[in-house]
Amino acid sequence: MKKKIVLILLLGLVFLIPTQAGQIPRLLRETDETEMNRWVDSVMQRLTIPERIGQLFVVGVENNLSDRNKDLLKSLIEQCHVGGLLFSKGTAENQATLTNMAQALSRVPLMITMDGEWGLAMRLKETPSFPKNMTLGAVSDDSLIYAYGREMGRACRRMGIQVNFAPVLDINSNPQNPVIGNRSFGENPDNVSRKARLYAQGLEDEGIMAVGKHFPGHGDTHEDSHFTLPSVLRNRAQLDSCELSAFSRYINAGFSGLMVGHLFVPALDTTSDRPSSLSPDIVTGLLQEEMGFEGLVFTDALEMKGAGSKTPALDALLAGNDILLKPLKPKEQFEQIVKSYNEGTLSQEIIDRHCRKVLQYKYILGLDTCREVGIDSLTEDLNSLEARTIIRQLSSQAVTVLENKEEILPFTHLDKKRFGVISVGKQNAQPFVKRLQEYAPIENISRLNTQSTDKEIKGIVDVISHSTQTIIAIFSDKKEEIQLAEKILKKATGKVLVFFTSPYSIPKYEELTAEAEAIIVAYENNPVMQECAAEVLFGGTSADGKLPVSTGKYPQGSGIFIPECRLGHAFPEEVDMDSRILSRIDSIVQEGIDSMAFPGCQIIITRHKKIIYDRAFGYFDYEKKRPVSTNDLYDLASITKAMGTLPAIMWLNDHEQVSLNAPLCFYLPEMRDYGLSAITLRQTLMHESGLPAGISLRRLLIDPDSYSAPLLKRGRDSEYPIQVDKDWFVQKDCRLKPWLFHNKTSRSYPLHIAEELYASPSLPDSIWHKILSVSKSDRRYRYSDLNFVILQKLTERVSGEPLDRFIDRRLLQPIGAYHTTFRPREKFPISDIAPTENDRLFRQQLVVGYPHDELACFMGGVSGNAGLFSNARDMAKILQMLQNNGTYGLEDYFEPTTVLRFTTDKSSLSRRGLGFDKPDTDTPAKSPTCEEAPQSVYGHTGYTGTAFWVDPDNDIIYIFLSNRVYPHRWNTRLFDMNIRTRIQSVIYQSLLPTPCTVQ
Repeated sequence: MKKKIVLILLLGLVFLIPTQAGQIPRLLRETDETEMNRWVDSVMQRLTIPERIGQLFVVGVENNLSDRNKDLLKSLIEQCHVGGLLFSKGTAENQATLTNMAQALSRVPLMITMDGEWGLAMRLKETPSFPKNMTLGAVSDDSLIYAYGREMGRACRRMGIQVNFAPVLDINSNPQNPVIGNRSFGENPDNVSRKARLYAQGLEDEGIMAVGKHFPGHGDTHEDSHFTLPSVLRNRAQLDSCELSAFSRYINAGFSGLMVGHLFVPALDTTSDRPSSLSPDIVTGLLQEEMGFEGLVFTDALEMKGAGSKTPALDALLAGNDILLKPLKPKEQFEQIVKSYNEGTLSQEIIDRHCRKVLQYKYILGLDTCREVGIDSLTEDLNSLEARTIIRQLSSQAVTVLENKEEILPFTHLDKKRFGVISVGKQNAQPFVKRLQEYAPIENISRLNTQSTDKEIKGIVDVISHSTQTIIAIFSDKKEEIQLAEKILKKATGKVLVFFTSPYSIPKYEELTAEAEAIIVAYENNPVMQECAAEVLFGGTSADGKLPVSTGKYPQGSGIFIPECRLGHAFPEEVDMDSRILSRIDSIVQEGIDSMAFPGCQIIITRHKKIIYDRAFGYFDYEKKRPVSTNDLYDLASITKAMGTLPAIMWLNDHEQVSLNAPLCFYLPEMRDYGLSAITLRQTLMHESGLPAGISLRRLLIDPDSYSAPLLKRGRDSEYPIQVDKDWFVQKDCRLKPWLFHNKTSRSYPLHIAEELYASPSLPDSIWHKILSVSKSDRRYRYSDLNFVILQKLTERVSGEPLDRFIDRRLLQPIGAYHTTFRPREKFPISDIAPTENDRLFRQQLVVGYPHDELACFMGGVSGNAGLFSNARDMAKILQMLQNNGTYGLEDYFEPTTVLRFTTDKSSLSRRGLGFDKPDTDTPAKSPTCEEAPQSVYGHTGYTGTAFWVDPDNDIIYIFLSNRVYPHRWNTRLFDMNIRTRIQSVIYQSLLPTPCTVQ
């Protein structure tokens, strides 16, 4: 991304700050002290003592717009003169509305705070939920933590929030801790401290106060301070080396806020049952005097049971806290402090000192010019692309691999594996499964939990018995479900465990983990994390996460690197493309659909091995009964040449079984008998054989006795009602030759041509001999389907097996292109195949799952020129393999030199390459690509409305699949409107300048 270099430079500043004990907080250092004091003095002068006391209170407020809640808020402001608010759970719009109301009522701008440890979503609905800190503790790329802090700061500013109660600085050294757990960055003080500081700097670089918590450290407790007073029973040396270490470094880095927890720490204050938040020894003596913290000191919520005291607000103030957070009865607590002042037990000096400090930070945080929070587009602004990108990057980088026996991950040799997926727990594993299915056929999917019936358990046993690789997604740490899983899944082969739970769950699955070939920790359960974990299994993204806590036999810091070796997913900005510009593609496609240029389509765009655009639009037909999905199959038409026949030729050339400069007759001796002996393989690939574009099948297939008049005629009339092209019509009585076709299959008619239409096995031979008999032209370049039918024959003759079987075995199955096939009706339901033309001449039906191209169809469905079906995702795998110089999924398909030769060689006579099409640089107006495409681009188009283009210079793959020939072939709107090239042009317009790198 463009910001990457800036982020790296900025985050480095965290570690350049001097490390002597205590620092003037950086936000204070960067403020004009004269102007600040002028504003603070002016406010102090007009505040009464009760109003100054009120400034120290940040009270809890319900997040709803009821009259009762508004009246309560008004009374807190007008009667208690509160200094700030902390809203409860609710919606962003409600909080913004209440914030605007409250700020308008208050004489002094209110400090709006947020408890957003994992984003606004911790309190606000329909806002981005970032990974928990435990997950972030596994992330190796610390620049992402800083970026997360910046994004959180931006979101707070948009919400009118000045303070976020984060980061958590607690060291989670006690796995039984009931309240910290995944809220901590882990058990290593260095890792916790570093990540907390990076996050805090991100917040404060956006002008939002970071509040580290829970001083002096809540990590080594086994009780929850919400309900009782937990004890931390460590000695001072242990506290200094662990708990206090992270706080000390945070303070020395100059951050502005700290929260004191409700903890009994006898090594720091021996007063019986006195919480740290109310302890002068801890708040003033240790935190401010010994450790030198000069920022704003917040109590933890005083309504918590751990606070204990009958006068917690007063006691907290006397202990040295600046902000009295969320007391249970704020009016009563406020009046107690006023009473204490009036009785002389609380000095004005203490009140003024703390009030002045609060006002200073209000100025620092921009509250001298408080602005209204805009409600319009609020939710949209909070759910920004930047937020979604950071969430995905953090999730992906956190995935941690703990076991990888015999390097089973990433999965290879997909053609030799049968995958089954079993989830343990009641949670929905659909995002995980859907992403897995993008890589390999996964049909055996089951859910195991305590409510599983005997029938369902039997189904799970069947899954196990039919799978060679069993992926077990674990969502539960319940004892009953663990016992059930270990009993039922014991016999599963090739077990790979993926934990969507705390890493502390791992040792609970003792038997399964002992037998597992691989163990992955994904830390938490959400759709993004499920998708990231699935990609790691297949190498769609790399894994470099490090375990943030020790669990079972795995120490903190454990983690095995898994390389990226297949296509993964990313947002456009991650690969330096502008998603806002790419969104123009949607409107171009919709324009095409509305104009009936095509009923629907699939589009994929990849860059730098990442899918950044993957969409299905429209329907199979104009009746709009069946929406297009990304898994559906399209008839590729002439793309078969480049995706089916050409890889076979490349393989044979790679293995020195064919030579590009050898004459075809060397492999097909019968060509000598037809005067075709001089044509070379290279000429055939470049369409320089001189053969015509195709052959007419009408005389070969139609019975001449079925009609008396001319077969074709311009214009429709009663004798010529069957339209076969824009202006041409066929005689109504014409029929196929009855001795070649039958409506039922048999030994005499085994070739399945269409529904209730079967052909004689002699038909392909007849077509082949007709091809050989055509007149060869003197023209040196002419695009011809016949060239690739000949190449099919050559492949089959040299390899000794049919073309479809050859590429399926050597390319499609190993690479995971399991939606790519000839004769798709033999493998897929017709409901998953887009229809093409309503053929009223030969097949007399709507063609679905049979080649639209008549030559390929009557050859039996397998032909070198057409007949291959696929979807955009499968095609992207094959094309990415070419971009990788012949490698994909850690398997080699071609030598790099072979790929380079076939993708770069170009004819001197035309724009054609070795089987691929290329931009027409001599006549750009006739080029099949957009003007922006460089000369290095290669690809192909298909008559049915398909295209792909690979750009090695910019590392871009663009695939467009449609069925523009539905319901008839003379619909040329796709070409007339330049839909495919306009989309390609938008792709180039979206490219962002490549960021510089610093050595």
